[in-house]
Amino acid sequence: MKTWFISDLHLDDSRPHITQAFFDFLANIKGDAEALYILGDLFEAWIGDDILGTPLGASSLDLVHQLKTLSASGTKIYFAHGNRDFLIGHQFIENIGASLLAEHSVIDLYGTPTLIMHGDTLCTDDIEYQQLRSMLRKQQWQAEFLAKPLVERIEEAIKLREISQEKTKGKQEDILDVNQNEVEKIMREYNVMQLIHGHTHRPATHNFELDGKQATRIVLGDWYEHSSFLVFPLDSKTEK
Repeated sequence: MKTWFISDLHLDDSRPHITQAFFDFLANIKGDAEALYILGDLFEAWIGDDILGTPLGASSLDLVHQLKTLSASGTKIYFAHGNRDFLIGHQFIENIGASLLAEHSVIDLYGTPTLIMHGDTLCTDDIEYQQLRSMLRKQQWQAEFLAKPLVERIEEAIKLREISQEKTKGKQEDILDVNQNEVEKIMREYNVMQLIHGHTHRPATHNFELDGKQATRIVLGDWYEHSSFLVFPLDSKTEK
């Protein structure tokens, strides 16, 4: 039995091939997965769990069923919010039979304490994004947003996405990546030598020295061109 990690699928009705690839992935790991960790941005956007009970959320019901089936088969599913789906709430988590993770979580990964997270908080050089993130994560902003009619929420989500895309175009690539000092800071804070995250869409394994010890940061890939995952234990670790 193995432990699987994925992130940044950005599921959307405009990209049905990614949804199908995800369903194929779930079918393939069924019976061979002790746990599945979804580290954020499962969806391109999420405007509230109440969408599931409306025609606008109909396309997500099959996904809910597929994840619930995997959970019912014995696989433990864990979900961490990303910067696109931070409004996923307890209703959705309960419907798929998952557990909601804290923003930063340390797990025992076959004997190795490992910090897992979406990864956007590591990109501290992108000051504009961090300021926007701070606003969007406030309970008051979220409560006011979720109180709006679904149509207004969709319009606002589209507008926020357009603003984000426009601002990203003018930024240097290194600003959009993680800050190494922040990486080392948070690994010290949680006393770990291994970190797994997504968000940057730059899959790689980074080995470096931290306080005289060997440390590892593993970055998960997105699913735009092909399925991307990480699987443990180490003797069968596969990145695709």
